[in-house]
Amino acid sequence: MNDIRDHDIDQLLRAHDAADADTTASRAALDARLADLPSASPAATVIPMHQRRRRPVMRRVAGLVAVAAAGATALVVLPGTGQSNAYASWTATPQAVAARDAATAAEECRDAQRGPFWARQKGGPEEFDPESATVALTERRGDLVAVVLRDEGPMKSLSGFCVLEMAEGATSGKSLFTGVAGGTGGPPDAAPADSFFDGSMAQYGSEISMIDGAVGADVESLTLHAGELTAQATIDNGRYAAWFPGRIFPDEPLPPSGQGGPEPIITYDLVLKDGTVIENARPAKPSDDPLEGPVPPPADATPYTGEGGGVSSSDG
Repeated sequence: MNDIRDHDIDQLLRAHDAADADTTASRAALDARLADLPSASPAATVIPMHQRRRRPVMRRVAGLVAVAAAGATALVVLPGTGQSNAYASWTATPQAVAARDAATAAEECRDAQRGPFWARQKGGPEEFDPESATVALTERRGDLVAVVLRDEGPMKSLSGFCVLEMAEGATSGKSLFTGVAGGTGGPPDAAPADSFFDGSMAQYGSEISMIDGAVGADVESLTLHAGELTAQATIDNGRYAAWFPGRIFPDEPLPPSGQGGPEPIITYDLVLKDGTVIENARPAKPSDDPLEGPVPPPADATPYTGEGGGVSSSDG
Protein backbone atom coordinates (compact mmCIF):
# COMPACT_ATOMS: atom_id res chain seq x y z
CA MET A 1 0.00 0.00 0.00
CA ASN A 2 1.33 3.46 -0.83
CA ASP A 3 1.03 6.14 1.84
CA ILE A 4 -0.18 9.61 0.90
CA ARG A 5 1.85 12.26 2.70
CA ASP A 6 0.48 15.54 4.02
CA HIS A 7 2.30 17.64 1.46
CA ASP A 8 0.39 15.78 -1.28
CA ILE A 9 -2.90 16.69 0.38
CA ASP A 10 -1.95 20.37 0.35
CA GLN A 11 -1.46 20.49 -3.41
CA LEU A 12 -3.71 22.83 -5.34
CA LEU A 13 -6.81 21.44 -6.97
CA ARG A 14 -6.66 22.14 -10.67
CA ALA A 15 -9.66 21.89 -12.93
CA HIS A 16 -11.10 23.46 -16.06
CA ASP A 17 -14.56 24.61 -17.03
CA ALA A 18 -17.02 21.75 -17.50
CA ALA A 19 -18.09 20.88 -21.04
CA ASP A 20 -21.47 21.96 -22.34
CA ALA A 21 -24.32 19.46 -22.07
CA ASP A 22 -25.18 20.01 -25.76
CA THR A 23 -22.40 17.80 -27.09
CA THR A 24 -23.42 18.08 -30.74
CA ALA A 25 -22.84 21.82 -30.67
CA SER A 26 -19.84 21.77 -28.34
CA ARG A 27 -17.52 19.05 -29.65
CA ALA A 28 -15.24 21.55 -31.40
CA ALA A 29 -15.14 23.73 -28.30
CA LEU A 30 -14.39 20.70 -26.13
CA ASP A 31 -11.53 19.66 -28.42
CA ALA A 32 -10.07 23.14 -28.18
CA ARG A 33 -10.49 23.15 -24.41
CA LEU A 34 -8.79 19.78 -24.04
CA ALA A 35 -5.96 20.88 -26.32
CA ASP A 36 -5.15 23.64 -23.80
CA LEU A 37 -4.81 21.21 -20.90
CA PRO A 38 -1.32 20.69 -19.40
CA SER A 39 0.30 17.36 -20.11
CA ALA A 40 0.61 16.60 -16.43
CA SER A 41 -0.75 17.75 -13.08
CA PRO A 42 0.81 17.93 -9.59
CA ALA A 43 0.95 14.94 -7.32
CA ALA A 44 -2.35 13.28 -6.59
CA THR A 45 -4.48 14.89 -3.91
CA VAL A 46 -6.78 12.74 -1.82
CA ILE A 47 -9.44 14.03 0.58
CA PRO A 48 -11.54 11.33 2.32
CA MET A 49 -14.75 12.71 3.89
CA HIS A 50 -17.58 11.54 6.13
CA GLN A 51 -15.75 8.34 7.04
CA ARG A 52 -17.74 5.94 9.16
CA ARG A 53 -16.93 2.75 11.03
CA ARG A 54 -15.26 0.93 8.14
CA ARG A 55 -11.63 1.31 7.26
CA PRO A 56 -11.19 3.31 4.07
CA VAL A 57 -9.36 1.74 1.16
CA MET A 58 -6.31 3.61 -0.11
CA ARG A 59 -4.74 2.21 -3.25
CA ARG A 60 -2.48 3.39 -6.06
CA VAL A 61 -3.70 1.91 -9.33
CA ALA A 62 -2.07 2.35 -12.73
CA GLY A 63 -0.26 5.41 -11.44
CA LEU A 64 -3.46 6.78 -9.91
CA VAL A 65 -4.82 7.02 -6.38
CA ALA A 66 -8.34 6.11 -5.24
CA VAL A 67 -9.76 6.45 -1.74
CA ALA A 68 -13.27 5.90 -0.39
CA ALA A 69 -15.31 5.10 2.68
CA ALA A 70 -18.09 2.59 2.07
CA GLY A 71 -21.53 4.14 2.11
CA ALA A 72 -20.00 7.61 2.34
CA THR A 73 -18.34 10.25 0.21
CA ALA A 74 -14.79 9.94 -1.03
CA LEU A 75 -13.19 12.79 -2.92
CA VAL A 76 -10.27 11.87 -5.14
CA VAL A 77 -8.10 14.12 -7.29
CA LEU A 78 -5.79 12.21 -9.61
CA PRO A 79 -2.96 13.39 -11.89
CA GLY A 80 -3.78 13.70 -15.58
CA THR A 81 -1.58 12.42 -18.38
CA GLY A 82 -2.70 14.52 -21.31
CA GLN A 83 -5.92 14.82 -23.25
CA SER A 84 -7.57 12.32 -25.59
CA ASN A 85 -9.57 13.41 -28.63
CA ALA A 86 -11.97 10.59 -27.77
CA TYR A 87 -13.37 12.80 -25.01
CA ALA A 88 -14.89 14.95 -27.74
CA SER A 89 -17.31 12.11 -28.57
CA TRP A 90 -18.72 12.14 -25.04
CA THR A 91 -22.50 12.33 -24.76
CA ALA A 92 -24.56 13.55 -21.81
CA THR A 93 -26.93 10.59 -22.18
CA PRO A 94 -25.34 7.14 -22.00
CA GLN A 95 -26.05 4.40 -24.50
CA ALA A 96 -26.36 0.69 -23.87
CA VAL A 97 -23.25 -1.32 -24.68
CA ALA A 98 -23.62 -4.21 -27.12
CA ALA A 99 -23.11 -7.57 -25.44
CA ARG A 100 -19.90 -8.34 -27.33
CA ASP A 101 -18.48 -4.87 -26.63
CA ALA A 102 -19.44 -5.18 -22.95
CA ALA A 103 -17.57 -8.48 -22.65
CA THR A 104 -14.50 -7.00 -24.33
CA ALA A 105 -14.58 -3.89 -22.14
CA ALA A 106 -14.99 -5.94 -18.95
CA GLU A 107 -11.97 -8.07 -19.80
CA GLU A 108 -9.91 -4.99 -20.67
CA CYS A 109 -10.88 -3.49 -17.31
CA ARG A 110 -9.91 -6.68 -15.46
CA ASP A 111 -6.56 -6.62 -17.25
CA ALA A 112 -6.00 -3.00 -16.29
CA GLN A 113 -6.83 -3.76 -12.64
CA ARG A 114 -4.92 -7.05 -12.61
CA GLY A 115 -1.51 -5.84 -13.71
CA PRO A 116 -0.58 -2.69 -11.81
CA PHE A 117 -2.63 -3.26 -8.66
CA TRP A 118 -3.70 -6.81 -7.95
CA ALA A 119 -0.29 -8.27 -8.82
CA ARG A 120 1.24 -6.31 -5.94
CA GLN A 121 -1.28 -7.47 -3.34
CA LYS A 122 -1.46 -10.67 -1.32
CA GLY A 123 -5.02 -11.55 -2.24
CA GLY A 124 -6.42 -11.04 1.26
CA PRO A 125 -10.15 -11.14 2.09
CA GLU A 126 -10.35 -7.33 2.26
CA GLU A 127 -8.63 -6.61 -1.07
CA PHE A 128 -10.13 -5.98 -4.49
CA ASP A 129 -9.91 -9.08 -6.69
CA PRO A 130 -10.57 -8.36 -10.38
CA GLU A 131 -10.89 -12.07 -11.09
CA SER A 132 -13.84 -12.65 -8.77
CA ALA A 133 -15.40 -9.20 -9.20
CA THR A 134 -18.69 -9.09 -11.08
CA VAL A 135 -19.68 -6.56 -13.74
CA ALA A 136 -22.06 -4.14 -12.03
CA LEU A 137 -22.66 -1.97 -15.09
CA THR A 138 -21.27 -0.78 -18.40
CA GLU A 139 -22.16 2.31 -20.39
CA ARG A 140 -21.14 3.90 -23.67
CA ARG A 141 -20.72 7.60 -24.33
CA GLY A 142 -19.52 8.07 -27.89
CA ASP A 143 -16.28 6.16 -28.38
CA LEU A 144 -15.77 5.72 -24.63
CA VAL A 145 -17.00 2.77 -22.57
CA ALA A 146 -17.11 2.83 -18.77
CA VAL A 147 -17.06 -0.35 -16.67
CA VAL A 148 -17.75 -0.75 -12.95
CA LEU A 149 -16.64 -4.05 -11.37
CA ARG A 150 -17.92 -4.94 -7.89
CA ASP A 151 -16.12 -7.09 -5.35
CA GLU A 152 -18.33 -7.54 -2.28
CA GLY A 153 -18.04 -9.74 0.77
CA PRO A 154 -18.56 -9.89 4.53
CA MET A 155 -15.57 -7.59 5.04
CA LYS A 156 -15.49 -5.43 1.91
CA SER A 157 -17.49 -3.35 -0.52
CA LEU A 158 -15.19 -2.36 -3.39
CA SER A 159 -15.61 -0.94 -6.88
CA GLY A 160 -13.02 -1.20 -9.64
CA PHE A 161 -13.81 1.24 -12.42
CA CYS A 162 -12.36 1.94 -15.85
CA VAL A 163 -12.98 4.26 -18.79
CA LEU A 164 -11.83 2.79 -22.09
CA GLU A 165 -11.45 4.27 -25.55
CA MET A 166 -13.22 1.63 -27.60
CA ALA A 167 -15.26 2.13 -30.77
CA GLU A 168 -18.30 -0.04 -31.40
CA GLY A 169 -17.32 -3.52 -32.56
CA ALA A 170 -13.66 -3.11 -31.57
CA THR A 171 -11.82 -6.22 -30.40
CA SER A 172 -9.76 -4.29 -27.85
CA GLY A 173 -9.73 -0.96 -26.05
CA LYS A 174 -7.32 1.58 -24.58
CA SER A 175 -7.60 2.22 -20.85
CA LEU A 176 -7.77 5.95 -20.08
CA PHE A 177 -8.86 5.96 -16.44
CA THR A 178 -8.63 3.22 -13.80
CA GLY A 179 -9.25 3.18 -10.07
CA VAL A 180 -10.41 1.23 -7.03
CA ALA A 181 -12.62 2.71 -4.32
CA GLY A 182 -14.71 1.38 -1.47
CA GLY A 183 -14.53 0.31 2.13
CA THR A 184 -13.43 -2.66 4.22
CA GLY A 185 -14.44 -3.95 7.62
CA GLY A 186 -18.07 -4.72 6.83
CA PRO A 187 -20.53 -5.67 4.09
CA PRO A 188 -21.96 -3.11 1.64
CA ASP A 189 -24.89 -0.91 2.62
CA ALA A 190 -28.09 -0.87 0.58
CA ALA A 191 -29.36 2.59 -0.34
CA PRO A 192 -32.90 3.56 0.72
CA ALA A 193 -35.44 2.59 -1.94
CA ASP A 194 -36.20 6.18 -2.96
CA SER A 195 -32.69 7.63 -2.61
CA PHE A 196 -28.99 7.01 -3.24
CA PHE A 197 -25.56 7.24 -1.62
CA ASP A 198 -23.11 9.73 -3.08
CA GLY A 199 -20.45 7.01 -3.03
CA SER A 200 -17.03 7.87 -4.45
CA MET A 201 -16.04 10.85 -6.59
CA ALA A 202 -12.84 10.75 -8.63
CA GLN A 203 -11.36 13.68 -10.54
CA TYR A 204 -8.54 12.76 -12.90
CA GLY A 205 -6.38 15.86 -13.20
CA SER A 206 -8.38 18.46 -15.07
CA GLU A 207 -9.57 16.08 -17.75
CA ILE A 208 -12.17 13.63 -16.51
CA SER A 209 -14.34 12.88 -13.47
CA MET A 210 -16.31 9.82 -12.38
CA ILE A 211 -18.99 9.12 -9.76
CA ASP A 212 -20.03 5.66 -8.58
CA GLY A 213 -22.45 4.73 -5.80
CA ALA A 214 -25.42 2.70 -4.58
CA VAL A 215 -28.97 3.60 -5.64
CA GLY A 216 -32.36 2.52 -4.33
CA ALA A 217 -34.71 0.10 -6.07
CA ASP A 218 -37.41 2.74 -6.65
CA VAL A 219 -35.13 5.17 -8.52
CA GLU A 220 -35.83 5.23 -12.27
CA SER A 221 -33.21 7.79 -13.30
CA LEU A 222 -30.52 9.98 -11.76
CA THR A 223 -29.17 13.13 -13.42
CA LEU A 224 -26.19 15.04 -12.11
CA HIS A 225 -25.23 18.66 -12.71
CA ALA A 226 -21.63 19.87 -12.48
CA GLY A 227 -21.58 23.58 -13.19
CA GLU A 228 -22.89 24.03 -16.73
CA LEU A 229 -22.58 20.34 -17.52
CA THR A 230 -25.41 17.83 -17.16
CA ALA A 231 -25.01 14.05 -17.34
CA GLN A 232 -27.51 11.24 -16.93
CA ALA A 233 -26.17 8.33 -14.90
CA THR A 234 -26.43 4.67 -15.81
CA ILE A 235 -28.34 2.59 -13.24
CA ASP A 236 -27.96 -1.19 -13.03
CA ASN A 237 -27.68 -3.86 -10.33
CA GLY A 238 -28.28 -1.38 -7.52
CA ARG A 239 -25.44 0.89 -8.66
CA TYR A 240 -25.25 4.13 -10.58
CA ALA A 241 -22.27 5.62 -12.37
CA ALA A 242 -21.48 8.54 -14.63
CA TRP A 243 -18.31 10.06 -15.98
CA PHE A 244 -17.73 13.31 -17.82
CA PRO A 245 -14.92 15.49 -19.20
CA GLY A 246 -15.01 18.18 -16.55
CA ARG A 247 -14.55 18.79 -12.86
CA ILE A 248 -16.29 17.74 -9.66
CA PHE A 249 -14.56 20.22 -7.37
CA PRO A 250 -14.27 24.01 -7.62
CA ASP A 251 -11.06 25.50 -8.95
CA GLU A 252 -9.69 26.91 -5.70
CA PRO A 253 -6.89 26.13 -3.22
CA LEU A 254 -7.44 23.25 -0.84
CA PRO A 255 -7.78 23.97 2.89
CA PRO A 256 -4.93 22.93 5.21
CA SER A 257 -4.55 19.22 5.89
CA GLY A 258 -6.98 17.95 8.52
CA GLN A 259 -9.64 20.57 7.79
CA GLY A 260 -11.66 18.53 5.32
CA GLY A 261 -11.87 18.98 1.58
CA PRO A 262 -13.68 21.18 -0.92
CA GLU A 263 -17.39 20.76 -1.38
CA PRO A 264 -18.18 19.17 -4.75
CA ILE A 265 -20.12 21.29 -7.23
CA ILE A 266 -22.37 18.31 -8.05
CA THR A 267 -26.15 18.42 -7.60
CA TYR A 268 -28.61 15.63 -8.37
CA ASP A 269 -32.13 15.21 -9.73
CA LEU A 270 -34.05 11.95 -9.27
CA VAL A 271 -37.06 10.46 -11.03
CA LEU A 272 -38.75 7.65 -9.12
CA LYS A 273 -40.55 4.76 -10.77
CA ASP A 274 -43.92 6.19 -9.72
CA GLY A 275 -43.15 9.38 -11.67
CA THR A 276 -42.12 11.53 -8.71
CA VAL A 277 -39.45 14.08 -9.63
CA ILE A 278 -37.02 15.17 -6.89
CA GLU A 279 -34.86 18.14 -7.84
CA ASN A 280 -31.68 18.92 -5.90
CA ALA A 281 -32.01 15.54 -4.20
CA ARG A 282 -30.00 15.07 -1.02
CA PRO A 283 -27.87 11.91 -1.01
CA ALA A 284 -28.69 9.59 1.86
CA LYS A 285 -26.07 8.71 4.45
CA PRO A 286 -25.77 5.35 6.20
CA SER A 287 -27.03 7.03 9.39
CA ASP A 288 -30.26 7.87 7.51
CA ASP A 289 -31.11 4.15 7.49
CA PRO A 290 -34.23 3.84 9.66
CA LEU A 291 -33.04 0.45 10.91
CA GLU A 292 -29.70 1.86 11.97
CA GLY A 293 -30.54 5.42 12.98
CA PRO A 294 -28.14 7.87 14.62
CA VAL A 295 -25.44 6.49 16.86
CA PRO A 296 -26.53 7.05 20.51
CA PRO A 297 -24.13 8.56 23.07
CA PRO A 298 -22.35 6.19 25.47
CA ALA A 299 -24.42 4.93 28.40
CA ASP A 300 -22.22 6.86 30.84
CA ALA A 301 -22.37 10.11 28.85
CA THR A 302 -22.98 13.28 30.85
CA PRO A 303 -24.08 16.68 29.54
CA TYR A 304 -21.29 18.97 28.45
CA THR A 305 -21.88 22.53 29.65
CA GLY A 306 -19.09 24.30 27.79
CA GLU A 307 -19.54 26.35 24.64
CA GLY A 308 -21.03 24.45 21.73
CA GLY A 309 -23.00 21.93 23.81
CA GLY A 310 -22.70 18.20 23.18
CA VAL A 311 -21.86 15.30 25.44
CA SER A 312 -18.70 13.98 27.00
CA SER A 313 -17.96 10.54 28.37
CA SER A 314 -17.06 10.34 32.06
CA ASP A 315 -14.35 8.06 33.33
CA GLY A 316 -16.68 6.79 36.05
